[in-house]
Amino acid sequence: MKILLLGSGGREYALALKLKASAVPVELVSAPGSDALAELGACAALDLEAPAAVAAWCAANRPDLVVAGPEVPLVAGVADAVRALGIPVFGHGAATARLEGSKAAAKAFMERHRIPCAASHTVSDLAAGEALIRGWSYGYPIVLKADGLAAGKGVVLAESEAEALATFRSFMAGQFGEASRTVVFEAPLVGMELSLHVLVDVDAQHAAFALLPACQDHKRIFEGDRGPNTGGMGAFGPIPFLRPGDIARMRTELVEPTVRGLQADGLAARGVLFLGVMWTASGPKLLEYNVRFGDPETQVLMQLVDEDLPSLLLEVAEGRLVSRELKLRPHTAITVVLAAEDYPEGAKKGVPIAIGTPAATLIHAGTRKQDGQWLTNGGRVMNLATFAPDLASARAAAEAALAHVNWPGMQVRHDIGLKALKHAEAGKTVEDAWG
Repeated sequence: MKILLLGSGGREYALALKLKASAVPVELVSAPGSDALAELGACAALDLEAPAAVAAWCAANRPDLVVAGPEVPLVAGVADAVRALGIPVFGHGAATARLEGSKAAAKAFMERHRIPCAASHTVSDLAAGEALIRGWSYGYPIVLKADGLAAGKGVVLAESEAEALATFRSFMAGQFGEASRTVVFEAPLVGMELSLHVLVDVDAQHAAFALLPACQDHKRIFEGDRGPNTGGMGAFGPIPFLRPGDIARMRTELVEPTVRGLQADGLAARGVLFLGVMWTASGPKLLEYNVRFGDPETQVLMQLVDEDLPSLLLEVAEGRLVSRELKLRPHTAITVVLAAEDYPEGAKKGVPIAIGTPAATLIHAGTRKQDGQWLTNGGRVMNLATFAPDLASARAAAEAALAHVNWPGMQVRHDIGLKALKHAEAGKTVEDAWG
């Protein structure tokens, strides 16, 4: 099976390893790829924001399946262009990708289909936004979200009126170009945040979905959830204190209305939806949609899924998914991110990495190879991913593996999953305070 994988980071490397582990021989091509992905197959220097260029490559090379990693090509319409050639694509068309590409469109979708979420207002006028802030009645922090894609940096939790005004003015002045000239204001939600991934296959005649295990990401750079937000410093799943009834509630209150809403709005969906969820005192509420696998959650999910991944993704891409329980390993998986010095404000590149023999899956994210030596080449450089019978064992295994990879200035959190483990050991549930 010939598969074109779009992307170049840790998420794509984790997908590539799982795709190559198939019982069916896989000829993998990554675009644009990386030095690490080049060791798993060929690479093609394609511009993922140019649908015509990707479609031209597909027309000439005829892959059996295209798998989209990041959101940018989906928002740009790459899946539409390739699908028009009759080539199956695991990834949503541009109309559905607006659920991530436009925060305002996503909020309107949630409200239209009565999906529980934070109260919000969308503003595209400076004076109207300033007046909204001065009369804000929902309490602080005010959540300000740039409407468009902003490389994960377009969300600010303003703790005061002054901070909210400064942030809003910066957004409207074009901090993120056109992406921040429309701003979504949201009331704060308090509770436990989690990531819920759902394979979805929806068109006018057919609607099917399959849940993946709920995961939890750790965004802050330092242990104890301190310091600035990052793209994610580690994740684990499933969440040990999440009960079957809790999963059923998210399915009923969040997932099923989303699937019905897609169909009602005439939106085709063939890929994955990543629901950012806040479990509040009144139950689960939807924070946002992403139209692709999360990173680092993918590294966890690929440890847990016990299915032939090429066959599963092709089933979705061809509109053949049947709603069912996926085959999963009865374990807990964990991934720990190894980040570069200066991350997240910057990244010290070109630092040699010492790699031993960790008893874990080594996932390249921001690396390059020079004269046989792996070097840092991004903010989140590598992940160590593994699984074990329970969260405590998985944490111990990850900690042991960390001793086998290092470089000067490497940043790592040793507390991935620790808060959840203590919560579970105390006999608490998702309804108890998440302190």
